[in-house]
Amino acid sequence: MEDNNKVADDFLFPYSTCETPNKEGIVQPFSFILNCISCFVILYFLFQTKKIWNFLLLVSFLLFEGIHTFSHAVHLPNNIQVSLIHPLVYFINIFYLIIFCKYTHKLPNIYFAFLLFCLFIFDIYAFINLAFIYYFTSAMIIFIFIFMYYYNYFERKDKQYIKIILGLALTIIFLFYNEHFNCKTMLSVFPNFPFHIFPELTGVITFYYISKFSFNL
Repeated sequence: MEDNNKVADDFLFPYSTCETPNKEGIVQPFSFILNCISCFVILYFLFQTKKIWNFLLLVSFLLFEGIHTFSHAVHLPNNIQVSLIHPLVYFINIFYLIIFCKYTHKLPNIYFAFLLFCLFIFDIYAFINLAFIYYFTSAMIIFIFIFMYYYNYFERKDKQYIKIILGLALTIIFLFYNEHFNCKTMLSVFPNFPFHIFPELTGVITFYYISKFSFNL
């Protein structure tokens, strides 16, 4: 594992993901293939969308997943890849907030706006100063809170999508924490099994639902 220049961290993306890297060729081929599928899913909806904010959101998804895919193909030194990926999460969350405001014609109330501001400030602080697990968690919390806040302003068909998306987001969080704390144990039992395919496969399903949901707004 490479050294991290932040707080001591036993998880450094993508070196610490629970798929033993190859010494030649694509470093983590199983994760790479699944992420390629996610990219094609996003592209499918991207080429059909005609609304500017929805288009920008899907472009952000594609950039995020494109760099994520590349990260499993080639491991660059230190935390370069995370430094490229995580700022895109800010755009994704902000674009979702804008789209939800426009679609529902509802601005966040002052209390929720203040909560989001605090979460964004903490996420930026964590990204600069803390370990991966902190800013991964804070980014996911922001995403989940935005969906939860606007849930009641959507129609029933949209609420079904939101329920699925939130369930998938919570599943990804669970799988990440499992990998974070149990990867060494799992690999000691099955050293050649690519356990990271579980969050990546969940990611493929998630990108399908969030891309379709975003396209329909």
